[in-house]
Amino acid sequence: HGCTSSGSVTITQPASALAANASVVSNVSCFGGNNGSGQSAASGGTSPYTYSWSNSAISSSISSLISGSYGVTVTDAHGCTSVGSVTITQPAAALAANASVISNVSCFGGNNGAAQSAPSGGTSPYSYSWTNGSSSTSISSLIAGSYGVTVTDAHGCTSVGSVTITQPTAALAANASVVSNVSCFGGNNGAGQSAPSGGTSPYSY
Repeated sequence: HGCTSSGSVTITQPASALAANASVVSNVSCFGGNNGSGQSAASGGTSPYTYSWSNSAISSSISSLISGSYGVTVTDAHGCTSVGSVTITQPAAALAANASVISNVSCFGGNNGAAQSAPSGGTSPYSYSWTNGSSSTSISSLIAGSYGVTVTDAHGCTSVGSVTITQPTAALAANASVVSNVSCFGGNNGAGQSAPSGGTSPYSY
C-alpha cells in the first residue's frame, strides 16, 4: 500500500566535559606544619559530583595537609570521571632566629655590649621582639647578661634565640706599689711597679 510516516529523535549530551578544577586553597605556612588545604570545584558533566582524593578524603575540599601532591578523581551522576591534582608547598627551611653576640662589654660594669638576630628560613619579612623591649634586628648599649629574642615571620611562625653578653670578671686595677725608695738623699735608685688585675690582658702602661 506504500503508506509512510517519518519521525526523529534528538540525542543530547552534557553542555561541557566534566572538569575536576583542583586548586590550592592555602600552602603550609610553617616548615613541617600541616595547615595546607586544597579543593576541587568541579564543572561540566552532570551533577551531583562525588570526590575521591589520594589521601582517602571524599569531600570537595581537603585540609590539615602537610606539603606534597594530592590527586582527586571527580565522578559525575553518569559515571564520567575527571582527574586533577594539587601540590601543597611549604617554606624551604624552618625559621631560625640565629641570634649572636656582636661585642661583649669591654670594661667591667660598662654597657657597650651588642647583639643581633640574622634570621633564616621561614618567610620574610621578619619582626623582632627582644627581652629588653627592642624590636630591631640588633641591640646595643647592653650591660652584661642574657638577652632573648623572638623572631616572627610573615606567616606568624616563630623562632626563639638568646645571647649572653659577658664582661671582664673584675674591674681593672693598676695596683701601683713602691719597690724601693731612694736610699740616699738626692739619689735616683727608687723603683715602683704596677701589677694590674682584672680587666682583660695584655696590659699597656
